[in-house]
Amino acid sequence: MSASLSISRRNASAATEEAEAARLGLMSGAPVGPDHFVREQIRGLVRRVFIPGWPHPSRQVVFSAASPEIDMTSVCFGTAETLASEGAGRVCLVEADLRSRALEQNYGRTSNDGNSGPETAGAVRETSHQISHNLWMVSADAFLGKPEKAGSTIWLRGQFEDLRNRFDYAVIHCAPATEWGGMALLANLADGLVLGLEAHRTRRLSAKSLRDQLVAANVRLLGIVLTERRFPIPERLYRRL
Repeated sequence: MSASLSISRRNASAATEEAEAARLGLMSGAPVGPDHFVREQIRGLVRRVFIPGWPHPSRQVVFSAASPEIDMTSVCFGTAETLASEGAGRVCLVEADLRSRALEQNYGRTSNDGNSGPETAGAVRETSHQISHNLWMVSADAFLGKPEKAGSTIWLRGQFEDLRNRFDYAVIHCAPATEWGGMALLANLADGLVLGLEAHRTRRLSAKSLRDQLVAANVRLLGIVLTERRFPIPERLYRRL
């Protein structure tokens, strides 16, 4: 898990780097602001995990929050959208949280929807629907199938294989790590996990305990995302730009 610790240390030094970038941006007229920094962080995540990825690229990645209060839907969508916009190939967003279905609700259905219903549960190919040119959404019902199959290793392995055959990259939104033990199963079947922590609120001991649980479950931690992060430039300066 030394890689995950080094990611955390990079997060600690990133504020200094961003402050300098923001200072230069103010002098040159370059666009800066919270949204700009969020986009840059997601681009950094895409390059570290997916393209080119280190030590090798990941194609199927589970995103899960450390606690229910942390919203990972925008991070998932931003990651998939960035992959799609950079010409990575066919990209899919996968809803794997049967409880909240927040990804489906926030980035709902389109005119290019596939069919859905009890008769197509588990049918990834038939039910995925197109969001943009090379970005698709796969619903929880399509991916996890009927409730009795959601925890089946054999079933889920087949679903991951189906995703791999149909799409070049999959961004999988999972329930919070503290709410569903199946997160570890999904992360093991995928290439690994990106974990969401809430900046300035997630307790260090809680994060360490969760990391130890991930180690025990043989989950490969690919990265850590800090949500609700305070940016180095006061909001009043952003309003002047």
